[in-house]
Amino acid sequence: MNPSSNQTFSLVRFGRLFSRHTAEHLPAYLMTAAVGTGGMLLVMGFITYLQRSALGLSAQMVFFILFLLAGCTIFTSTVFAQFGTPRQASVALTLPASHLEKFLVAWVYSLPVFVLAFVPMFYLADAAAVYAGLAPGQTPELLDLVAARQDAAGTLCLLAAMHAAWLWGGIRFENKHFVKTGFAMLLLLGGLSVINFQILKRLAGVELMPAPLFTGLRFMEGQQYYSVDLPDAQAHWLALLPLGLAALLWAAAYFRLTEKQL
Repeated sequence: MNPSSNQTFSLVRFGRLFSRHTAEHLPAYLMTAAVGTGGMLLVMGFITYLQRSALGLSAQMVFFILFLLAGCTIFTSTVFAQFGTPRQASVALTLPASHLEKFLVAWVYSLPVFVLAFVPMFYLADAAAVYAGLAPGQTPELLDLVAARQDAAGTLCLLAAMHAAWLWGGIRFENKHFVKTGFAMLLLLGGLSVINFQILKRLAGVELMPAPLFTGLRFMEGQQYYSVDLPDAQAHWLALLPLGLAALLWAAAYFRLTEKQL
């Protein structure tokens, strides 16, 4: 079978589209990576200067998570920007590739390629900040993602959900993708939190303390504080919720892309 005869997906056609996207956007991506690395170095260097000692491992992990989530969502919100204006959308839609192939190019660049590029960028900025800020007698310690693999795994699950949300927002909104998606997610999470709290309050029959979604119950009876959580064996299944949400939003983003027509 001729690879191009498959109208849904062709590996050859996908490779050509990926190469074309890389050739067009690589200079901008490299400049963005340089600015991002410099920005991370400035932030961590400023905190190092204020505390007059190198960052500890816990602080490095916090910065890693914050920079990764922020960077990924900002970058992801731009990968479908060409569909926001009629002139650019007409060029993107007339490319000889299927909607699935166009979606996969955006997905690959905004998630696996971004993460693979972000890790060395962070370590470069992190190492520069740590070694430049060493106090007398202080031993340098760099974040070890292998040793912190449980935290890293949880971060990747959250990253998948946030990536999917901003990927959907990038194709759903015509402009100001990052801001509009963030506002939509805040409204959604706020509404779900209120509904979830009211339902649990009625089921428990006591005055509950406010708590994030998918966490245990916290309440007071008299002067006694109580906490009710799922057993550890079942609590691990909650980690699948962000992945399930991510899968739904990725599908929604793809089908939204298929609706784009000339």
